[in-house]
Amino acid sequence: MNLNMCRKSSRLFSFLIGILMLFLLIGAPLQAAEQKDGEGVFTLGEIEVSAKGEEVKNTTVEKITEQEMRQFNRDTVSSALNLLPGLTLSSFGARNEQMIYARGLDQKHVPIFLDGVPIYVPYDGYPDLSRYTTFNLSEIVVSKGFTSVLYGPNTMGGSINLVSKRPEKALEGDAGIGVFSGDGFRAYANLGTNQKLWYAQGGFSYLSSDYIRMSDGFDSTAAEDGNHRENSYYRDRNFNLKLGLTPADGHEYALSYYNQHGEKGDPPYAGTDSSQMIRYWQWPYWDMEGVHFNSRTPLGDKSYVKVRGYYDEYQNSLYAYDDDSYSTYNNKSSFRSQYDDETYGGSIEVGTSLIPRNLIKVAGHYKWDVHREHNLHNPWQRFEERLFSIGIEDTVTITDKLYAIAGLSYDNQDTVQAEDWNYADHRDFPDSDNEAWNPQIGLFYNFTDKRKVNFTISQKTRFPSIKDKYSYRFGKAIPNPDLEPEEATNYEVGFQDVLFERVALKTAVFYRHIKDYILSVTVDDPNNPGFTTSQNQNIGKVDQLGFEIELSAPITSTLDAGINYSYINNNNRTSSDLITNVPEHKVFAYAKYSPIKPLSFQADVESDSKRFSSTDGYRVASGYTVANVKASYEIVKGLVYEVGVKNLLDKDYALDEGYPMPGRTYFTNLTFRY
Repeated sequence: MNLNMCRKSSRLFSFLIGILMLFLLIGAPLQAAEQKDGEGVFTLGEIEVSAKGEEVKNTTVEKITEQEMRQFNRDTVSSALNLLPGLTLSSFGARNEQMIYARGLDQKHVPIFLDGVPIYVPYDGYPDLSRYTTFNLSEIVVSKGFTSVLYGPNTMGGSINLVSKRPEKALEGDAGIGVFSGDGFRAYANLGTNQKLWYAQGGFSYLSSDYIRMSDGFDSTAAEDGNHRENSYYRDRNFNLKLGLTPADGHEYALSYYNQHGEKGDPPYAGTDSSQMIRYWQWPYWDMEGVHFNSRTPLGDKSYVKVRGYYDEYQNSLYAYDDDSYSTYNNKSSFRSQYDDETYGGSIEVGTSLIPRNLIKVAGHYKWDVHREHNLHNPWQRFEERLFSIGIEDTVTITDKLYAIAGLSYDNQDTVQAEDWNYADHRDFPDSDNEAWNPQIGLFYNFTDKRKVNFTISQKTRFPSIKDKYSYRFGKAIPNPDLEPEEATNYEVGFQDVLFERVALKTAVFYRHIKDYILSVTVDDPNNPGFTTSQNQNIGKVDQLGFEIELSAPITSTLDAGINYSYINNNNRTSSDLITNVPEHKVFAYAKYSPIKPLSFQADVESDSKRFSSTDGYRVASGYTVANVKASYEIVKGLVYEVGVKNLLDKDYALDEGYPMPGRTYFTNLTFRY
C-alpha cells in the first residue's frame, strides 16, 4: 500500500470512527462512569493470583493500570512500560522497533504474554512493542526477577503480561478520538456486556502518523534534512473480541480472537558515524492473528483447574530498496523478505489449598513454534521447535506475618526441523535440544498491612532462539546449532511502606549473575580460508547490580505527585564489549494539579543518562531530559477533553545513536467512558 492510499484509508477510518463516537456519546450519556483501578480486569488472564479473596502474595510484582495508561497518554505497550522503575525504553533503530529492557535484559529474556499466553515472535523472541496498543488492556503485570514458574520457560529476566478487559455491567464501554503532530490520528472503542451467565467484550483501535516531526535542534545529515523525519510513517489497526460463559459460581470459560495489522517505514540512519550503512527499508505489513481459550473450573471449595489453549499466526515483510525513491531492488543489498510464523500450544494449571497453610499449584506448558522465511523468488526455509515445561509452586503461610513462595520448573527445547539453504545441496542443520531446571524461593514478611519486606533468590534460564542458532545474518556470521541455554541467578531485597499515612514507598536492591551469556565472537571463516567471520557462542559472564525506588503521594487535596529512580550497573566480565541500550540512571517524575474537580493540569519529566549504541563504545546516545504537559477538562461526567504537548522543550535526543526521537509534539483528545 503506497502512502497516498494510506492517507485515504486513514481519512475514511477517521470518518467512521467519528460516526461511531457520535453514536456512543448520544446513546449512553446517563451511564457515564468513573474509571477505578481493578475494575474490568480479565482475571482469567492473570498468572500470579492467590486464593479467592486474598491479595497477591508475590509483592515483587508491579502493575500498570488502565487509568495510568490513559493518564500519561501511553498508547503503546512500550511507552506504558517505561513508566516503571527498572524498565528502560529502547529502540533498535536499524529496524525501527521498540523494546523494553528489564534491569538490563532485553525482550528475549523477558517474554511478553497476552492473558497468560506467550505472544513473542517465534523466530527471534523480539516483539516490536510499538505495534501493540494499550486501548484494549485493563492492566499490564510486570515481574522483573522473581517470576512465577507458572509462566513457563524463558523468564530469565522476568515477564510482561498484558491483561485484557472483562465487562462487569450490563452495558459498559469507552471510546476516544484524537489527533497529534505529524498528521497523526488515534481512535479506539471498547464495548462490553455482562449478562450474569455470559459476557461479551469487543474493541478496536487505530493509531497512525504520516511522519515524525523532528526537533528544531537537529543538524541535517546526508540522509536526513530535518523537519519531517524521512520514511517515518506508521499505521496500526487492532480488533479483538471475547465471549465468556459463567454457568456457575467460580466457573468461567472464555474464547478470545485477536487481529492486528501494522505497516511502517524505517527511517534511515541520521548520525555521524560514517561506517554505518544507510538503509532504505519499509515494512509493508506486520500482522498477528490469534484465537485463545482461557478457563477456570473449581474442584470443590479448595481446589481448581485452569486451562489455556491458543493458536497464533505472525506474518511480516521487510523490503530493502536501492535508494530513497523506495521503488527498485537492483542492488546486491536489496531484498524482499517475508516471514510466515505460527505457534500453537496450551497449558493446564491445578491448584489446591487442601493442605493447611499451603497453596500448591502445578502447571504444564506445551508450545510448538513454526518459522518460515524467504526472500522473494527464493525457496521457503522452514524451522520447527517444541517447548515443554512443568512447574510446581507452593505458597506456605509460616506465621500470620511470614510466608514463603517456593517453586521449581523443568523446561525442555526440542528442534524438530531447521533447513539450511546456504548450501547448493540443501540440507538440515544438526538437531539442537536443550533442557534446564529452574529453582527459586522467596521469603515475605508483613510488619503491618502496609509495611512489608521480601528476600528472593531464583535461578532462571533462556533458551537460544531460532535466530540465535541458525541465522547467517546476511552473510556476516555462521550459525551455531550447539548453543546452550543462558543461565542467571537473581537476588533481590525489597521493602515497601506508607510513610506519614500518605506517601507510598517501594524500593528494591537486586543483583544478577549470568553465565553462558550468548555473545558474538570473531572466528575463522570455514568457507573462506584466511578470512574471519562472527558466531554466537556461550562465553559471556555478566554481573548486573541495581537499585530502584518509587514514591507517590496525594500532597494536598488538589495535588498528586510521584517520582521513581533506577540505577543499574552492567559488568561484562568476559570481554571489553559494552552492554548496549541501557542507561545507568533513569528518573521519572510527575505532578497533577486539580484546582477544581473537572479541571486538571499535569506535567511529567523523564531524565536518562547516556547509553551505548555499539559494543565498542564508539556510538553513544547522549543523556537527555524530556518534559510533557497537558490539561484535561471533564465536560460532563465521563466525557473528557484534553490538550497537551510532548517533548515540551523540543529536545533533540535518541535512544539509539543516529535515530532521533520525535521533537515537540502537540496533541488533543476526546474520550468517553460509560
